Amino acid sequence: METYSQQQATGLFRETWLRVLPRLDAASLWLAPSTGVPHLRVPCPHSCGWAEKYAQRTRVELAGRGFARVSAVCLHHGPYAATITPTGGGYLDLATLYRNMVKELAALAEADVLQVMVKGTDWMPGSLLVDGALQAVGLTRGQLPARLFCPMIVAETGAKLSKSLIRSGEAALPAGAEPWMLDTRKWPGTVGEFADRLLNLAGLLLSHPRHFFRSYSAAELSRLMSLPAGSPTT
Repeated sequence: METYSQQQATGLFRETWLRVLPRLDAASLWLAPSTGVPHLRVPCPHSCGWAEKYAQRTRVELAGRGFARVSAVCLHHGPYAATITPTGGGYLDLATLYRNMVKELAALAEADVLQVMVKGTDWMPGSLLVDGALQAVGLTRGQLPARLFCPMIVAETGAKLSKSLIRSGEAALPAGAEPWMLDTRKWPGTVGEFADRLLNLAGLLLSHPRHFFRSYSAAELSRLMSLPAGSPTT
């Protein structure tokens, strides 16, 4: 398991970003359809850690072979700059589509590994844009990674179950949702029981396309997880 924060600090990710930077104009409308400017943020080096969300005053230029200079303006400390190299230079915060393009290019560098991108169904429209960007920077359709779109868990309104909003206190736990859906440590039973029921759930969802290619309410997920392993599912 590797978070984006860990991945963006690796030499492979940064080298990939530096390598694709000269061809970014070709992919810009795929990565930022509304503006044509893919957002890049490098936080202020002072303790505030501030970075402008839409990168209106952020500029990026290749400063030499193997490194780039990012200049921006902090509302608290004024102009600042960072030199991005394969081994350092500050946190490289790319907008979602932008970072996914770089992540997938970096993954495809492992020539003898079958790369499969696993996402929720809410990412289907975004993946079309990422595929367009990958082809714009030089990949053929045959080089694009395989994709697997998994069922999405939704609230009773049909909206995606947003764990981050609930954790931050901006939204209440939807009807039918359980605390363990946000934190698996709150599962009321044993770890072994949780693992058995999770495997049982995965087997059910993968048993037929009509189970897999759909969304599930939090309440239905809770019901399915309450079934003992091996119980009838209908």
